[in-house]
Amino acid sequence: PDLKDIDPTVLKHCHAAAATCILEAGKQKADISAISTCLEDCKLDKERIEQFCTEYQCRELLTLVSFSIGRSPLHVTDVSWRLEYQIK
Repeated sequence: PDLKDIDPTVLKHCHAAAATCILEAGKQKADISAISTCLEDCKLDKERIEQFCTEYQCRELLTLVSFSIGRSPLHVTDVSWRLEYQIK
C-alpha cells in the first residue's frame, strides 16, 4: 500500500536492482564494510545503508531472494508491442 503511488516500471527496476545487489554480495561473500562502501558510492543515505546491512547480516534476506527467483531460467512475462510506421 505504501508503494501504490510509484510507477510500476520504476518499482520493478528498483526490485531487480536490490535483488541483484543482495545476490552479488552473497555470491562474493562480501562483508558489511564492502557493502556499505558500495552503497555509499551509489549515494544512499546512512540510515538506509545501516538498515540494508542489518537485514543483510541476518542472511535470511539472501535466502528469501534466491528462493524467489526459482530454478527455472529467466523468461519474458510481460511485453507490449507497438507498430510504428510512416506513410510517405
